[in-house]
Amino acid sequence: MQLTTKPDFDRVREMWAAYWAGDVLKRPPVVASVAKNGARKGTRNLKYYNALTRNFDAQLEALDAWVEGTEFLAESIPFFDPDHGPDQFAAFCGTSLKFSEASPNTTWVEPVVERWEDFLPIELDRDSPVWKGVMEYASVLARHGRGRYLVGMCDLHSNADALSALRGPERLCMDLYDCPDLVEQAMRQVRALFQPVYDAIYEAGAMNGETGSVGWTPFWCEGKFATIQCDFICMVSPEMARRFIIPALDEEASFLDHCVYHLDGPGALPHLDDILAIEGIDVIQWVSGAGQAPMHEWIDVLRKCQQAGKGLQIYGVNGETLKRLHKELRPEGVVYCIGAKTREDVEETCRWLERNT
Repeated sequence: MQLTTKPDFDRVREMWAAYWAGDVLKRPPVVASVAKNGARKGTRNLKYYNALTRNFDAQLEALDAWVEGTEFLAESIPFFDPDHGPDQFAAFCGTSLKFSEASPNTTWVEPVVERWEDFLPIELDRDSPVWKGVMEYASVLARHGRGRYLVGMCDLHSNADALSALRGPERLCMDLYDCPDLVEQAMRQVRALFQPVYDAIYEAGAMNGETGSVGWTPFWCEGKFATIQCDFICMVSPEMARRFIIPALDEEASFLDHCVYHLDGPGALPHLDDILAIEGIDVIQWVSGAGQAPMHEWIDVLRKCQQAGKGLQIYGVNGETLKRLHKELRPEGVVYCIGAKTREDVEETCRWLERNT
């Protein structure tokens, strides 16, 4: 497959294939993009608002400016996903997404479950406007991006995150004690939707063995890839998580060929051992949270992930920080997602990594 925006796509495929095999080809993968000289770097903002208002033309125009004005360097691959907002999985199951012109870069939901007995079973609502919108948008993007950029997998927020959106996080926490069997039943039903939802988006977005797949965490693989997570896990004990959440994460990771786990905030750290024990999780994206030291300063967490055999996404670092981290972490499994102003900055970083790996 050829991408006009990524002439060395074949080389990049080999680099990512080696990465997933646990090998290092000269250096760890680097993901970086810069504005072309003299070009206005396009924007992908307003993506949720444009999707929900079906203003596809405006988004496609923005995407044209983005792909035409950007150099996708090292192992970065241009992609865009048909996301309608973080709680879209809940919207597939019986609620609706709220949005506002005043806050065009976010969406939210209002809980709809008063009693699980009255709401179950949880099923995929193929007549949901959000479901239909994601399917149509994925197809539109696949046609528009053909030969230039890929369609990425959505940020799904499945499993207990979907239940939390449907019920409300505080009430779901109480349900774990008041009606655990009903919550367990709801979890079994929502878990059963992950694979058909993923496969439908994969097909609508024209993903296949030639295009591979990529997600909002910008890792690429030849098979089926996604970033999985459960932000709700921060609100429960490890014992509760082992009963209700860990089996769902294990199931999602087992279905995918490769995945990144989005570990969000210090409240998730009590669950780290259980998450690291999930064999199907390949990579940890550690997000330290607002008001905390940046992720690259949590060396103990990063090393613990590596000791468990997991890869790491290192992001938000400059050249000096990257060099320090590279000396403290094993190169196997690390992907550096860096900000850079020029092609020369990225090329120098890649040369340094080759000399020091």
